[in-house]
Amino acid sequence: MKPIYKWTGGKRKDIKFITEYFPEYINNQEYTFIEPFFGGGAVYWYLENNDNVINDIDEELINFLNILKTNPTELSEMVDELSLKIQDISVREKNGDISIPDAKTERGLFYYEWRNKDRKNGLKDLSKLDRAFRFYLVNQLAFNGMRRFNSRGEFNIPYGNYKSFNRQFKEEHIELLNNTRIHCGSYQDVIKKGRDNTFVFIDPPYTREFKEYSHENSFGEKEQIELAEFFKSSDCDIMIVINKDDFTYNLYKDYIKHEYDFNYTTNIKGRYAQDVVHLIITNY
Repeated sequence: MKPIYKWTGGKRKDIKFITEYFPEYINNQEYTFIEPFFGGGAVYWYLENNDNVINDIDEELINFLNILKTNPTELSEMVDELSLKIQDISVREKNGDISIPDAKTERGLFYYEWRNKDRKNGLKDLSKLDRAFRFYLVNQLAFNGMRRFNSRGEFNIPYGNYKSFNRQFKEEHIELLNNTRIHCGSYQDVIKKGRDNTFVFIDPPYTREFKEYSHENSFGEKEQIELAEFFKSSDCDIMIVINKDDFTYNLYKDYIKHEYDFNYTTNIKGRYAQDVVHLIITNY
């Protein structure tokens, strides 16, 4: 299965590089899969395992996954309803019944109405269902699927002028979530729940950009060192995929199994190098 929403830095395109370094037992026996930095969850969706634990510190992301698991019908109806409205605007634009600027403005009104509900701490006034819908809408329609916040914790990515808003989650995604325990907290607490035949995939924030992947959830040098120490002392089988630089190489040099070139499709105003090298690191 494929991921169901956009996520900057997700591992969807990395799957072809990392599968041969998975533990051998995942192909021939039951195991527990843990993904403590869930993000887009590309590896989780790809494996389609029967026993899973996923975690992320991003409360809006975890709320979305919980609602999708427990209340998929209402969430699907909300997404499909808006999808039809945006499709209608795009059809009118194509037929020349509305100008291109006006069509962009009409579609953008839906985006900014929901994006701006976090102003003045407004998310606390929304139901969990509305927050889940907002998360999905904002992630799918924000420019390049980026996730960024201002100093007040308000989502501030502009509208990406997408002409469609299609539901990417299906029944099989919900079935997999029903075989999954969902947490919002410390990656260490989640991994410590592991036992024999436990495969942990870790996709931590990188050491270049995107250190703060949700508001007030930074992951700097201190946290990277703590993660490396935890990785080296854990009894679980752990794979880490992270960018290569002098810092990460020295942290994991005795555990690196492979490295490969990668190109980012998102580059903000030319500030970041798009060509990087990824490291595949395992303790098994």
